[in-house]
Amino acid sequence: MQIQNLLPATKKAQYLTIDAFIASMIVAVTLVIVLAARTSQPYVAQSELTSKGFADSLSQVKLKELNNPLVINLSRDGTITNPDNSVLQQATEFYIIGHKDLAFALLNNVTQRLIAPQYSFKILINNTLIYNRTLVNENTSGTLISSKKLVFGVINRTMLVYGPTTAEVIVWQ
Repeated sequence: MQIQNLLPATKKAQYLTIDAFIASMIVAVTLVIVLAARTSQPYVAQSELTSKGFADSLSQVKLKELNNPLVINLSRDGTITNPDNSVLQQATEFYIIGHKDLAFALLNNVTQRLIAPQYSFKILINNTLIYNRTLVNENTSGTLISSKKLVFGVINRTMLVYGPTTAEVIVWQ
């Protein structure tokens, strides 16, 4: 008689054990799915943030906000006629009127302390290289990030309007 009483309890224990095993498998699979979904989000590299921030800075900082000797001298001698231009607008204006050397000098002076020394970068206007600081060959670089901006402006406060012109900042490490 005692054996018959043990059989139903043993079957109940088997069912409870199987239920607990299935429940723990469901919890484990759910955790794996949740954790895998979080890791599939793209990682924002430091180079990407640097490239975007650098391009934004060049397109938003006005010349009158800079305390740069070259900008001050070019403004005094009348080469820069609109201090409300952004750095990128002024470099593009120099490029369009045929003074690539002034565009190079402006970008060289302004960008020296703007971007960390471990990064290489180049600035292109309409796919023409205007400025380049190469520490590492870009073909052997692990990361190469490009940010593009559209540039519009007026040449020397005249009626001559330029744009849209594409300015591209490429940063690598």
